Amino acid sequence: MSIHLIISEAEKLAIVNALAFYNDYQACEMEDQDCYEQWRLAFREDNCGTEPDALVDKLATKVANSN
Repeated sequence: MSIHLIISEAEKLAIVNALAFYNDYQACEMEDQDCYEQWRLAFREDNCGTEPDALVDKLATKVANSN
């Protein structure tokens, strides 16, 4: 089964960053606090802030509801 999703450039970057973070975290490649802080900054940039219902949450909902 394939799902086609129309996303913006910002949404694409948010997805790539989220998957890269997940990979680093699960592979235990968070070397130090600076590495973690860099991911926090990337998230804030992708999310356009720190609000819980901002771009990243809306993107997760969009992907979850796609068919």
